[in-house]
Amino acid sequence: MLTVDRLLTPTLAACLGITAGVHIALYMLNTTLPLHVVALGGSKTQVGLLFSVGAVVSMLLRPLVGGWIDRYGFRRVMLPGALVLVGTLLILPLAGTPTAFIVLMAGLGFGNGLISTGAGVLTAQASPPARRGEALSIYYVATSLSFAVGPPLGFTLYNGGGMRRCFQGAAVLGVAITGLILSLRAARPAAGSEPPFRWLSRRALPSAATVVAANVGYSSIYAFLPLYAVASGLDGNLGWFYAVFSACIIAGRLALRRLSDRIGRARVIVPALAVTTLSYLVLALPPRVPTLAAAAVLLGAGVAVFYPTLLALLVDRTSETERGSAIGTLSGSFDLGNVVGSLLVGLVVERVSFAAGFRVAAGGALLGLAVFLLAERRVAGRSVLPRPAAGV
Repeated sequence: MLTVDRLLTPTLAACLGITAGVHIALYMLNTTLPLHVVALGGSKTQVGLLFSVGAVVSMLLRPLVGGWIDRYGFRRVMLPGALVLVGTLLILPLAGTPTAFIVLMAGLGFGNGLISTGAGVLTAQASPPARRGEALSIYYVATSLSFAVGPPLGFTLYNGGGMRRCFQGAAVLGVAITGLILSLRAARPAAGSEPPFRWLSRRALPSAATVVAANVGYSSIYAFLPLYAVASGLDGNLGWFYAVFSACIIAGRLALRRLSDRIGRARVIVPALAVTTLSYLVLALPPRVPTLAAAAVLLGAGVAVFYPTLLALLVDRTSETERGSAIGTLSGSFDLGNVVGSLLVGLVVERVSFAAGFRVAAGGALLGLAVFLLAERRVAGRSVLPRPAAGV
């Protein structure tokens, strides 16, 4: 069980509330806005732009946010993000064309980039070093649960009062997030001790390269798996697959939340990447219910522990004056992997086959494992700061 008085401090509880709130609000809109935009006469391309605009803004912003946090502290960076988020949510009901919604999605991406990156950095900073892996696993459980809550809540509000009701619900969450940010008591850096601004953290680059490679196939399970199933004569309604996948992520993060704190980060990351590689190879097989179920369990298990553990390892080895920049760099690499992977796997699927696309995804995860092992070999025997007794 959680040791509340040692781990779940008011700061960590606020971070959980912040990340849950911002992701529930975004998932509410991401699942209902396409219906509204199509009703306004929007095209499929415009629906696609709804998602890509915000994602690109967040991707480019995250490394910058990390550097700003190192220099100015959490509240001074996260609060403007909350104000932009709430302001955008209040303006969205006034939009009347697909183009206007696409432009305003940049505001949501800006707010999400500042808020979620800041909350992640603060969680890593405020967690006890010997329980950092556990704290980050719980933090990402809140994000995963948001995916289970946001879409159903969005459709409930949409069916009950249309898109305006969804905007109102998201705005209420935005106000609550603002209140939680104002409640944070994390101090900003002392005067005269502000580190030089960094857009990217050099210390984070090996970890970022691992994430980009490992994430090549992630978007393919949403973009191409249903199409692969239909092309193979299976029902394309794979809601059960995503339910199993999500359940395994949540269960894995809860059940294994202390594993890397006890046995070491690398001993968790290596098998997680190996299992992820295997899951994509299973997905490359002709889709059948047993193989898809096995792939959902394997992929869920790998995803559950990989990113929180790699993030904990990076924080363990990064000085406090560079942690924001390092975490921002790693967060941006997650989005970059999705963008690169969707293009690469999509090209292979179009030119060769679905199976070849999933084998490329497996190759990306295997490459990520190789990059990680090479980076660990270079680190071996070299002094790193800070290095807690447990977890490295």
